[in-house]
Amino acid sequence: MDVKGEFLEILDGLRSQKLAAFSQKLIKSPEILGVKTPELRRLAKQNFARLNLEQIAAYEPFFHEEFMLKGFLIMLVKDDEAKFKLASEFVKTMPNWAVTDGFEPKFTEARYVDALLKQALCSNLEYEKRFFYVYFMRNFGALSLERFFEICAEEKDERYYVQMAAAWCLAEVFIKFNGAGRELLESGRLSKFTHNKTISKIRDSYRVPKDVKDALLELKIK
Repeated sequence: MDVKGEFLEILDGLRSQKLAAFSQKLIKSPEILGVKTPELRRLAKQNFARLNLEQIAAYEPFFHEEFMLKGFLIMLVKDDEAKFKLASEFVKTMPNWAVTDGFEPKFTEARYVDALLKQALCSNLEYEKRFFYVYFMRNFGALSLERFFEICAEEKDERYYVQMAAAWCLAEVFIKFNGAGRELLESGRLSKFTHNKTISKIRDSYRVPKDVKDALLELKIK
């Protein structure tokens, strides 16, 4: 039995129809088996040592859990260059927001983070483009905030999961860096959706004082 067959046999034994039905309502595609994320992380750690890079690269996921599993295997690769090669191909295949948000490869050399961010930013694929914003949240030092704000202001992609990620990231920047990005909100340069969703996400946070939330409410675009 090949690697894919072995993993599918294990995943089949871990699946839950109840979890699959619930998760499929949140994630439309691909098909979900119903295996919990901690189990997928454990499975990746238990099997990583016996796999070589060629086997990981050749693994073609079909089910949602297989995409998650492949991402977790790539994240375990220690060599920066090898990990980058695998990651740069994997992000092109990500099928939904959950796989995108769960993929967070770490590198010892910043140039690989920079290259992955640049690739994602220039992508025409919805989830690879979303990856830019999600990955930047985990690597705030990779770009100056001024450059990031310009990227957001110039963003023309109106696809839902891209705009949601941009708003999420802008909200995190605002909260983490003491109101950074307020001038961008005041400028009205963001798309209406991203603008209002950013404010909404900031206001949802318990880390933001009420007076700040109230002031931001006045900036919402009607």
